[in-house]
Amino acid sequence: MSNSEDKSQQIAELEQIVKEAEARLNQARAMLTQVAGASQPYTSVLGQAEKVVLGEFTGEYMVDETKKQYPVPANYASKSKLIEGDQLKLTITADGAFIYKQIGPAPRRRAIGNIIYKDNSYFAKVGDELYRLLTASVTYFRLSPGDEVTILTPLTKKSEWAAIENVVSAQALGISNTNAPSNLNDTPSSSMEPSNPIDEEIVDDTPLPEEANSEEEPSDEPLKIQPW
Repeated sequence: MSNSEDKSQQIAELEQIVKEAEARLNQARAMLTQVAGASQPYTSVLGQAEKVVLGEFTGEYMVDETKKQYPVPANYASKSKLIEGDQLKLTITADGAFIYKQIGPAPRRRAIGNIIYKDNSYFAKVGDELYRLLTASVTYFRLSPGDEVTILTPLTKKSEWAAIENVVSAQALGISNTNAPSNLNDTPSSSMEPSNPIDEEIVDDTPLPEEANSEEEPSDEPLKIQPW
């Protein structure tokens, strides 16, 4: 048998394999539509490419180079202890899910401050400075006004927001960390990596920590739920 005949036979065999695969796929689609109901027909997302966006965390959002804002889940920002200036990568999957990954932690500074509540928002007071806190962070650590915490802020620039790193003392929880330094204000930590980082999260409408059961232990498992 010549090479041309071998090639023709291989092509014929591959065409047959493709036809069989298409037939099975069509059968699976029909079965899926039947099970799901006519109101929820199967829609293929094959051929749709993922979109990757790079940006910087602002305290609430990720902003790309065109200044477009992308929502960052408050529970992810809280557990990952994100601060202003952290570099993020957002992957928008073919089915519309948002997946964040921290790719460039900004240099950090530690300080000890007290939780205060004013104008319907939480702040950390360090000396005469006030830093905004995500409500999800305060709820995540189950804190109240007057509690003492260690916060993280950017080392190289002034920021409006801070991330809660740890609890120094919390009356409601009966926590009193006697090993905590008495004053870490303006203590640089330029090479410090974010504590307990969570590499990936998906933007969704999952209840934030303040809406969850307060008795549940924090989980480091990434969320895998479709966005709203």
